[in-house]
Amino acid sequence: MFCPNCGHPVADGAAFCGQCGRQIEQVVARPAPARRRGLFALALSLLLVILLGGAAWYVLLRSENEPAPPPRSAAAVSGDVGSMAVTAHTSSPTPTKTAATVVTPTPTASHTPRPIPTITPEPTQPPTLTPTSTPTASPTRTHPPTITPLPTPTPTLDPGPENLVIGHSVNGKPIEAARFGNGPQTIIFIGGLHAGFAPGTVALAQQTTAHFEQNPAAIPPNLTVYVILSANPDSPNAPGQLNGRLNANRVDLNRNWDCNWLSDARWRGNVVPGSGGSAPFSEPETQSLRDFILEKNPVAVIFWEARAENGLVSPGNCGARHRPSESLATAYGAAAGYRVADFEEITGQVLNGDSANWLVQQGIPAVAILLPQYTNMDWAHNLAGILAVLQHDAE
Repeated sequence: MFCPNCGHPVADGAAFCGQCGRQIEQVVARPAPARRRGLFALALSLLLVILLGGAAWYVLLRSENEPAPPPRSAAAVSGDVGSMAVTAHTSSPTPTKTAATVVTPTPTASHTPRPIPTITPEPTQPPTLTPTSTPTASPTRTHPPTITPLPTPTPTLDPGPENLVIGHSVNGKPIEAARFGNGPQTIIFIGGLHAGFAPGTVALAQQTTAHFEQNPAAIPPNLTVYVILSANPDSPNAPGQLNGRLNANRVDLNRNWDCNWLSDARWRGNVVPGSGGSAPFSEPETQSLRDFILEKNPVAVIFWEARAENGLVSPGNCGARHRPSESLATAYGAAAGYRVADFEEITGQVLNGDSANWLVQQGIPAVAILLPQYTNMDWAHNLAGILAVLQHDAE
């Protein structure tokens, strides 16, 4: 050891320094306890810091992993902080800077209340949201738009010829027709309305059908032509006689249409009881003709009948002149060389239930062709008239 006064080496346990002669005991004995107490206090403070830091770390971990404690009042929190501060202060052995440093973080780490967020309970129903704008496509997602189907196009017919049945007679015989062409406008030729009375009209319809079968190019592209072969197949063969005009119910089919109709219709100036039928269109033959014509909505209807000397073309007229029918009659008559005139005007007769007159009343151009003979079809003249009608409606 060394003398604390002069620094001269002395023996361990010596009471006096051999160099300076001063007492060694008084100088070196006092500082040792104070130094040990300082070291002890420092160690204790470090231990306390470690313990308090661990406790604070543990509390922080628990506060993050566990649900938040219920809110505490401000008084309780203040009390806890105060007591903790007092405890920490009294536990320090010596009010040194080290102890003060330890005391300050202790309540902050372990007891300073963390701010508790305000939790708004979730609503039981979702809030109503007002959209800023309505998307255009949203209706199509929730409600498919109403789609209007396009109209079904009418299938285009082949150019023919085509044979068809448009109805049946009282006795069930078919009323046959032939079709030629497939244009948008329709023309109808009708033979045999008085088949037994004027068999030449049936022969004319048959010959017309044969001509178009052999000459399909004679039909203009915009036309469809129908030829009805015999509209009264039940009538008995009686050329020029009343019986030849009647069907199986003894009704004159050209007195059964609804223009000036009478049940007891007139013929050649004489009243024929029941010849008009029980009502307009009471007969299956006239019903079939009416329905077929109205369905096709033709631009022209030509009835072949008999008879008039040198031939006659009479336009339909039901109380008023019909210019389209007069134009049609002029075209046929001029080509065939037949007279064009109103039958009622030149004979002074009133026709009851006439077919051409009723069609004109419906706005459909119609004419009646009276052949020069009951049995002779007069083919050359009528072919010219037929072709003239086709050209008249092809323009």
